[in-house]
Amino acid sequence: MAIDYVLAVGCEPQTTLGVERLVELHRTRILARSALAHMREDGEQRPPSEIEVQLTLRKPGGDSGRGVTLQNLLDEAAPLDTVAHHCATCPAGLPREFACHRRIRYPIPEHVEQWLMARLPTQLATTAGALLVRGLGEFGWDGAPTAKLRAAGSTYFESRVAYGVRWEGTDGNIEISSDQVFQMMFMVGHLAPTHSLMLALFLGVIPHDTSVYLLKDDAGRSQALANASVPSEADADIEQIAAFLRALAVAARLDKTILIDG
Repeated sequence: MAIDYVLAVGCEPQTTLGVERLVELHRTRILARSALAHMREDGEQRPPSEIEVQLTLRKPGGDSGRGVTLQNLLDEAAPLDTVAHHCATCPAGLPREFACHRRIRYPIPEHVEQWLMARLPTQLATTAGALLVRGLGEFGWDGAPTAKLRAAGSTYFESRVAYGVRWEGTDGNIEISSDQVFQMMFMVGHLAPTHSLMLALFLGVIPHDTSVYLLKDDAGRSQALANASVPSEADADIEQIAAFLRALAVAARLDKTILIDG
């Protein structure tokens, strides 16, 4: 299980196939290629047409399964090949084919939550701190939807307890939990460019002390987002969140929506 997200740039592959179908096909290709790679590492040498796997489809009405070969899955994803050449001129400058679609695997490990929360501002006397407190109050991001998933077991989160950050404010202590942060990221629907910009600021993709006047200025905002940087992480679980943070900056810079499918 995973969170799928798409940087909706309106490119030729997205318009030709449709975003929903592109995601479905690319997800199938990722599954088939990953399974084949793991089997090759384990010494499996049969061709994909002779390797059978059982797929389980999880739907609200219940799970269903089907047996297929890896070649079946690769063939199902073949329509991607007809549009893949357009990715060489990706309007977002993404580095590989269909990189507009990424996945974040469940369950989220505990150390990933810790890494993410450490990216929040260390003090409220910054642009990020002030806007974060304001947003929590105005939009009611209380973390309840995430907490419900966490309480259901270990499917979505490794830790049964959310991480928290506390600041001393003028009116007392202010706290935020990782449940609230994940709600802001993945449980508010599709992310408009302004929301991506705020998340990029809150999570240090652009400096926490970036002037609010700079953010309101088109040229200044574009320059700040162009300079945004989240280093690559050797830890694969952290890297999948880091990749999402990079996508926030790209979406805000290009004024594009990030489509979320959790």
